Amino acid sequence: MFELTDALLCAQGPVRSPVELSMEPEFRRGHGSVYAALDQGRIDAGGLRRLLLGVSAAARPGEPLMFALDVTPDARPDAEYADERVMVQVRGKGGDKFLPGWPYSLLVGVQWGDSSWVDPIEARRLRPSQEHTDVTIEQITGLLADLESTGRLTGGDPPPLIMLDAGNYATDISHALTGRHVQVLVRLRATRVFYADPEPRRPGEMGAGKRHGQEFSCSDAAKRYAPDIDLTAGSARYGTVRVRAWKGLHQKLTRTGRWAGHPADERLPIVRGTVLQIVVDRLPDGRKPTKDLWLWHAGPVEVDLPLCQTLVRHGMNESS
Repeated sequence: MFELTDALLCAQGPVRSPVELSMEPEFRRGHGSVYAALDQGRIDAGGLRRLLLGVSAAARPGEPLMFALDVTPDARPDAEYADERVMVQVRGKGGDKFLPGWPYSLLVGVQWGDSSWVDPIEARRLRPSQEHTDVTIEQITGLLADLESTGRLTGGDPPPLIMLDAGNYATDISHALTGRHVQVLVRLRATRVFYADPEPRRPGEMGAGKRHGQEFSCSDAAKRYAPDIDLTAGSARYGTVRVRAWKGLHQKLTRTGRWAGHPADERLPIVRGTVLQIVVDRLPDGRKPTKDLWLWHAGPVEVDLPLCQTLVRHGMNESS
């Protein structure tokens, strides 16, 4: 398998047939061994993941290790005999297209700065029978176990920060990770609606207590109230940057999707977190942003003023 990989990497030009690799000098076996390697060769995915974690960038003093998870498509419209292809969305200049292929959930290590390079950790193909949220949770819990087993994470370290795009269900993932030493930061769609906790029950009030309080809308400023944190700073790339945070918000869950099988005699959970709004004057190329950035944060540590300052200082200024 190793020689076959070397031959693939060192081949001059495209490889049109596996057996052609047996002619490369890096492959010192017969042509039959090519197919034997493909049929019987195995990769220790867990061992490879831990190896890559061991060489990923370390966290800055007092700051958490940071990772990002996202799904990317691998369109294979011509691979008619490939198994388990699904329709994947491919973005391009001519508009989005849906083509047969495979979606991959990529886990990478990231760090502050102006570089777009990341540390690859794992690429997991999503099978047709698998649910995206389940795979995401498995990858995060596996990452935590590997960080502990490799000594990259100890009890005194800040909980690792996992960043996810808007295609993820923030509440579902946060609930599944409750009690674990990890924090999630999820981009939100601007149409999301949340609720504060209800007011305390008045003495003598009868009946079941309310579960949801004041409504909070990301799209409607009239349905928001004063934030718990309001920070404004300057940035060379973004102009004036304003970060506002509302703590203790939750979504109103229904018995659909992942909650369809929730026991009928039990109430749906209240999953609290912090909603952040980031507003900037301009984008790095000078354009005016068309909408604000909304984020969801949940974990064993609360969003506080130092964290908001870190978002502005590193995320906005260091990239200049």
